[in-house]
Amino acid sequence: MVTKPADAAGPEGAPTGAPAGGGSLAFDFGENWDHFSRDVLDAARLQAAADSLAALVGAERVAGASVCDVGSGSGLFSLAAAKLGAGRVLGFDVNPRAVAVARRNLAALAPETEARVSFTEGSALDAGFTGGLGRFDLVYAWGSLHHTGAMWTAIANAAALVAPGGTLVLALYNRHWTSPVWTGIKVAYNLCPRVLRPVPNVLFGGLIYAATRIVTGKSPLTKERGMDFWYDVIDWLGGYPYEYAGAAEVTERMAAMGFATERVLPPRVPTGCNEFVLRRTG
Repeated sequence: MVTKPADAAGPEGAPTGAPAGGGSLAFDFGENWDHFSRDVLDAARLQAAADSLAALVGAERVAGASVCDVGSGSGLFSLAAAKLGAGRVLGFDVNPRAVAVARRNLAALAPETEARVSFTEGSALDAGFTGGLGRFDLVYAWGSLHHTGAMWTAIANAAALVAPGGTLVLALYNRHWTSPVWTGIKVAYNLCPRVLRPVPNVLFGGLIYAATRIVTGKSPLTKERGMDFWYDVIDWLGGYPYEYAGAAEVTERMAAMGFATERVLPPRVPTGCNEFVLRRTG
């Protein structure tokens, strides 16, 4: 996930587990979600998030469902699920600041859903924690599990949250020949003194803008899912731990876990997120 001058890429979310080998290199997604929420998050972005969730999985699948938002970040998609009529929504995140931000956003943007939505601190790498949450009709992990430092462990734990016949949504960075290069850039960014980070933010932001415009033919300033371009840039640059996987690898591994792939949406740019909508069959 890119945490745009708070969430940025993604996404959609904050890291959901302690980084394996990340140490002080781990990016503070909670801080970015806080800035994103204070600076740009509003009712229009919440509506955009709800629209994107409905388009991805179908509004009828969310209405009345129990939903778990894994790596809930700002809480935006927990609130989006509630806006679509989910019966019960639980968002969790390993970052305590993100949890506090999500609760604040709930009170500010969707107070009428407070009886149905809750946020708690917890790690997708902690099977004891996730095992105590129960099962859900829809488990949503968009742009979060590739930031845990142990992606496949986190995916397995998230998958175990899905009730029989339920839906799992994953968004994971696509494997690309530049992926190892980006790993090095992210490490360097997190080692960089904070006072100097505006320099790569501007330099890489310009490059990302130009590359995205060339590849897609569209302005990257027009964001989907309620996100923001500049917050996505920061999230992308700082988002470490960082893992990735090709679409075929993901669908094969998920089949072995008892999930049928219903939809795969490729990324707009090669290093972006593949989106998967999976149905639990076993």
